[in-house]
Amino acid sequence: MSNKPIKMNKLRQIIRLYSQGIGTKRIHAMVSTSRNTIKKYIRIWQTLGIGYEEFNAKSDSDLAIIFTTPVARISSAPRMQILQTLLPDYCKRLKKKGVTRESLHEEYVKKHPDGYSRSHFNNAIMVYLQLSRSVMHIEHKAGDK
Repeated sequence: MSNKPIKMNKLRQIIRLYSQGIGTKRIHAMVSTSRNTIKKYIRIWQTLGIGYEEFNAKSDSDLAIIFTTPVARISSAPRMQILQTLLPDYCKRLKKKGVTRESLHEEYVKKHPDGYSRSHFNNAIMVYLQLSRSVMHIEHKAGDK
């Protein structure tokens, strides 16, 4: 996976400054974020094809989904849609003894000869598992409970 995503208020500030015509070097100086990170988020914003007003109207959770979820950038090719429908079953079967990603990929290729290679197949499984695993950080004082 890539770097840790930035906070949404910083993302809003980057897009606001860029839409005002300020260059990435000056934004870097103002926001204290890497220029490559700034360019990455600007590139994603430009591919969305929405204006600043529409961008600013979105909630933080919508922006987090759009800008940090790898699935948002996965192609919508028919092959990927077929694989996406098969992933829940494959991931459930992966938990069983003796089932490997290699065996699942061989089965997938037999059913879909024009399907993805092993590396893309494994990457799709990894992304699916990361998105389906729920994690929450709870603040507490040690020994309080």
